[in-house]
Amino acid sequence: MNLLNEDNIVHIFLNKIGDIVIANLLFILCSIPLVTIGPSLTALYHCMLRTVKDNNNGTIKTFFRAFKENFVQSLIVWLLIAAAGFVLITNMLFLIGNNGAASQILLYGSCAILALLIIFTLYIFPVIAAFANTLRALSRNAFLLAFIHFPTTLAMAVISLLPMYMTYQDIELMPLYACCWFFFGFGLTAFINSCLLYRFFRKLLPEEE
Repeated sequence: MNLLNEDNIVHIFLNKIGDIVIANLLFILCSIPLVTIGPSLTALYHCMLRTVKDNNNGTIKTFFRAFKENFVQSLIVWLLIAAAGFVLITNMLFLIGNNGAASQILLYGSCAILALLIIFTLYIFPVIAAFANTLRALSRNAFLLAFIHFPTTLAMAVISLLPMYMTYQDIELMPLYACCWFFFGFGLTAFINSCLLYRFFRKLLPEEE
C-alpha cells in the first residue's frame, strides 16, 4: 500500500479529518461575536458538503469565500431564528408555571412551533450553503426538503441535539466534551449531516457544481 498516493484510503481519510478540524476551528473563531453564528454555520456546511463530494480545494479559502458570499442571507436568518427562539422559550418558561387549561394549550402550541423552528434551523444553513436563490425561496425549500425527507430530518435532529444534551447533562465530563467540541465536534456533526443531505442535494445541484 503506497501511503503517498493521494487515492490511498488512508490519505483520503486523513484529508477529511483535517478538513473537519480546520473547518471546526474556523467556525468557532468566526462565531465569537455570536451574531455571526449563522454565516459561520453556512460556511462550515459549505466546506463539509465539498468534503463529502471530494471537491474541497483548500478548507480555509473555501470557508472564508462561503462566509463572505452568504453573509447577508445567513445573518438575517440567524437573527430571526435567535429572536424567535428567545420569544418561544421565554413564553414556554412562563406557561410552565401556570396550570390553567388555556396555558397548557398555549404551551403545547409553543412546543410545536419550537419544533418547527428547530427543523428549519437544521436545514436552512446547509440549503443556503448549497444553493443560490432568494431568501424566501431558500426558506421554502428548506421546509419542503425537511418534510419530504423526514427520516433524514429525524436523524439530523438526533445527531445535532443529542451530543449537546449529553454535554450539559454530565458535569464531570464537561471539560472532555468541551475539548471535543473545540477541536472537531461542530465540524463532525456538520460532516455527518452533510453525508445525509448530499444524497438528495446532488440531484438538485447544477452539473458544474
